[in-house]
Amino acid sequence: MAFGTARGKIHYAQGTVTTAQAIAGALIVPGRAGKRMQIVGGHLTAAGAAAGATSVDIKDTASDPIVAVACAVAGLTDGTQLDFDAGTNVARTTYRKPLTAGKGLQVKTTGEALTTTTAVDYYIEYVVAT
Repeated sequence: MAFGTARGKIHYAQGTVTTAQAIAGALIVPGRAGKRMQIVGGHLTAAGAAAGATSVDIKDTASDPIVAVACAVAGLTDGTQLDFDAGTNVARTTYRKPLTAGKGLQVKTTGEALTTTTAVDYYIEYVVAT
């Protein structure tokens, strides 16, 4: 997992989560007290064609998490980058909108267990607001 700041106040996180981590929910950005994160860009890439789950999502870490971006498994084919701004296979539920204050970001699946892929690479651009 890597963190950094690029282009001023836009931050980024990139790395890889295993299928098991995505099913359980993998923390990719820790929360900041009193701050709200907002996804402003990014993409996911699966190692192997994803199946089983409905989607692989970027959510906050609240007990009832808010989904920022949901990437349908149909768009997560082996080695193909699925950009959050893609017209198909991406639901931008609260994309570019503030998430829960004080909570971090996670990669987590929705629906059945994710299968036929060994890992998911992520690159997330976000801003931190009050």
